[in-house]
Amino acid sequence: MKGLLARWDVTPAEKAELPFAAQLLMVNVRRVEPACLLGILTKSAEMLGGFHATLRYVELPFACAFLLLTQIVRRRPPRWWSAVFVAAFVVGALLMTQFNVAALGAQGRLTSAYPLMLLSLVLLFVIPPRALLCGTAALFASYCAIVWRVDARGAEKFVAIENTALTSIIAVVAALLIHSNRRRDYEQQRVIRLQNDTLRDRNAELDSLMAITAHDLRSPLHGIRNLFDLAIRRAVHDPGLPLKVLDQTIASVDGMLALVTRLLDAHAAEHRVLEELAEQDVRAAVLGAAARIAPLARASGVQIDVDLPPRALVALADAAALGQVLDNLLANAVRFSPAGATVTVAAWPEETRIALGVRDRGPGVPVPQRARLFMKFQRGEPSPPGAPPGAGMGLFIVATLAARMDAVIRHEQVPGGGALFVIALRPA
Repeated sequence: MKGLLARWDVTPAEKAELPFAAQLLMVNVRRVEPACLLGILTKSAEMLGGFHATLRYVELPFACAFLLLTQIVRRRPPRWWSAVFVAAFVVGALLMTQFNVAALGAQGRLTSAYPLMLLSLVLLFVIPPRALLCGTAALFASYCAIVWRVDARGAEKFVAIENTALTSIIAVVAALLIHSNRRRDYEQQRVIRLQNDTLRDRNAELDSLMAITAHDLRSPLHGIRNLFDLAIRRAVHDPGLPLKVLDQTIASVDGMLALVTRLLDAHAAEHRVLEELAEQDVRAAVLGAAARIAPLARASGVQIDVDLPPRALVALADAAALGQVLDNLLANAVRFSPAGATVTVAAWPEETRIALGVRDRGPGVPVPQRARLFMKFQRGEPSPPGAPPGAGMGLFIVATLAARMDAVIRHEQVPGGGALFVIALRPA
């Protein structure tokens, strides 16, 4: 039974991959097969029972032909002609039923075959309600024309038309319910998939966080432990050694504190409440960031070059967040620039934005890293000589704060090497 349901419906894997319209089309293509099998079974039984109407010799080949065609169509991805194929089958089945009504009407008899066929097809296929409403209206008009010509009493004609009208309304309502339930199921599963993707990403982030913190904390902790062990063993012979050990551990402790600070900064960037965006002359933010990075730049032998226009560049920003963005970009630029290089921080007007850029003269961003440049725990490679690897949070913080200010952050290739990062703010 499960095999038949899987053959005549979409599988869970297909539900996860296909958009809603493609799912419906695939379901309807596959439902042609059971409809044809039922048609062949019923028409064959009627012929064996002695009902040899001429139309039976058309209906049987019709069902057999569509049964063969559906084996071909269902092996191909859904296309517009798949929709035409399904529509041709449904309309053809209903028209042939109406011809049966006309054939029996010629003998003065009326039959309920058409309403039954309409309900059967609506329950079997998932038809968009608007398409069904238009098609049913046209077919109902032709049905009324056929019944009106039948040689029967007026009351019988009226009852037949009335029953068919009621059935058509029920069919449209049923199609609406089936279609809406399918849509609701699709939306719920899409939400579940998005939630699962979010959980999977969170788990990956936690795995990366654990790996990075364990790796970056283990080495300095081992070093501190070895120094303490050395101080304990040799303190008797060298009373000044413990002070030397404590002095040497300061750099390791500073590195661990820097890692923890970066992780806390990333958490704050995601969750802290920014002030209301206000008009800011970005030149002041650039000058302030350049002044803050100056001591680190001097210690690294890097020169900071500030390039600003003479007139004000007013944009909408959060002053603290913008300062943190520039601090991160400049710190990265100094870290990856060799001694004697120049880091340029500039601001300029673009067509619809106010742009701030930080350019270094380092190794640049390798092509494989560019797609994940602004994601968590993405460390720049190669690391600067003699410098410990970063936590991979700087550019993530930049991108997070930029997005919360409705700004756009981008990386650009520049001639002569190095990297250029641009944050484009909304003008005031």
